[in-house]
Amino acid sequence: MKQKEYIEIDNKPTFSKNMIILLLSIALLGTVGYNLYMKQQHNKILGIDNATINDLERSREILKQELRITRSDYDTAKTQILDKDVDLQEKDRKIFEKQKKIQNILNQQTISKEDLSTAKRLIVSLKTELGEYKRQIEVLKIQNAKLKNENTQLAEVNQEVTDKNISISKNLEIAHTENEAQKANVNATLAISNYNLSGVKVRNSGKEVETDKASRINKLRVSFDVDSNANSIAEKKELFVAIYKPDGTLGKFEGANPGKIPLRSGANVEFSDRVSFDYDPKSGNKISFDWKDYNFPKGEYKIDIYQNGFKIAQNKILLK
Repeated sequence: MKQKEYIEIDNKPTFSKNMIILLLSIALLGTVGYNLYMKQQHNKILGIDNATINDLERSREILKQELRITRSDYDTAKTQILDKDVDLQEKDRKIFEKQKKIQNILNQQTISKEDLSTAKRLIVSLKTELGEYKRQIEVLKIQNAKLKNENTQLAEVNQEVTDKNISISKNLEIAHTENEAQKANVNATLAISNYNLSGVKVRNSGKEVETDKASRINKLRVSFDVDSNANSIAEKKELFVAIYKPDGTLGKFEGANPGKIPLRSGANVEFSDRVSFDYDPKSGNKISFDWKDYNFPKGEYKIDIYQNGFKIAQNKILLK
């Protein structure tokens, strides 16, 4: 019996030792598990932070791209108009300042969600202002086009008025020149003095005797002086002479050169003969010529002289 008790007493330390080992093992496993858990939690936290950082950077790049597109749209809009009003210039300033503010936020070394939210809000506001800016540019373009059209029409009217004024001036100048030329031409018209008509009887001896007996004369003599005229020039002049017989018919004589001439009044007249001579504007000329006819009936003869489109002399003779 004593031996058995000895054996049981001898086994007690072994049991205790095993229990201690078991407890230590459990504690060790718990520590390892805790460490693994903490490591997993730490890695999870690190993963979240990295994901958050990556999301922030992606958001930053997206906003930068939006800003670049908006800025390009703004630069394009600015090139569409040259003349800006005061209101548009003020919008230019505000848009520029807002772009600069957004760019400063996005260029920060580290960026937070709040920064990105602020930048996004400013970009939305910037796009709204840019839309208003572009609408105002369209209004200005329409107004400028209207003004340009009105200016073009006004320029056309002014040009038309200018052309008319030039035309009127030219016409007045031409009219003045023509008037001066006509005046000079009229002033150059010759004048007749000492106008004389006489019947002439030629005797067998050749002697000529003036008479007013129609039955006795065999030619009619016309004589006159062409007066001097400083407005005329020395050149070959031509007078047109018309004689009307008592019955009103135009006399046509042997060796004469009859015809028809226009007058300045617009009428045309026939003439019996033309007389050419070299005009002397300083001293004038004496003209004399005879008309022969086989018969000079009794009555009154009228003789008109024309030059330069005017009747310059008129006379008559009565043959009995």
